[in-house]
Amino acid sequence: MKLHLQSLVLGAIGLVLCMTPPVLSQGGSTPVGTINATIGGTPYYGETLDVPSEGTSTAELRSFGPVNSISIQAHDPQAEGIMRNVLSIEVSLMGIDASASIMEASVSWWPEGMSEPFYLSEESGTAPEIVFDALSLENGAAAQGNFSAVVCRRDGMFAEADTSDCRQVEGTFDTVLRKAD
Repeated sequence: MKLHLQSLVLGAIGLVLCMTPPVLSQGGSTPVGTINATIGGTPYYGETLDVPSEGTSTAELRSFGPVNSISIQAHDPQAEGIMRNVLSIEVSLMGIDASASIMEASVSWWPEGMSEPFYLSEESGTAPEIVFDALSLENGAAAQGNFSAVVCRRDGMFAEADTSDCRQVEGTFDTVLRKAD
């Protein structure tokens, strides 16, 4: 199950990272939220982006029966390119408010976008901690809270994690969520 979830998360993040550059670089996006964090002690600020012309967002909610999946992907507005220095939080939960039970969670950091290396929480040996201070999955969906994770370096999609190169990531998120089709 864990390998399946990891493959699903990597595929979803890769798909979003691959599909968003043309639209985001054309200036058709609007900031709808933030992630403020530290990565290995270095401050990080990123924005979640809504792309109305495409009907997508980098902060989305998907529902699969009783399971809700939240993807919050923040882009550093000061980076050399919109796809560099991307921080992502993925959560699967049962429930529709801040008391929802978290089933799975992952945090990833993509300093060079889809180029290697990147950092994932899945193989750090420590599960990410995600706490929702406010969560609404109905009309006007939004998420606010804090998180903490250890992310470890991977030099490629199929490479083993380098557990000697891990970083503590912790911070807060506050974003509108677009319901994905």
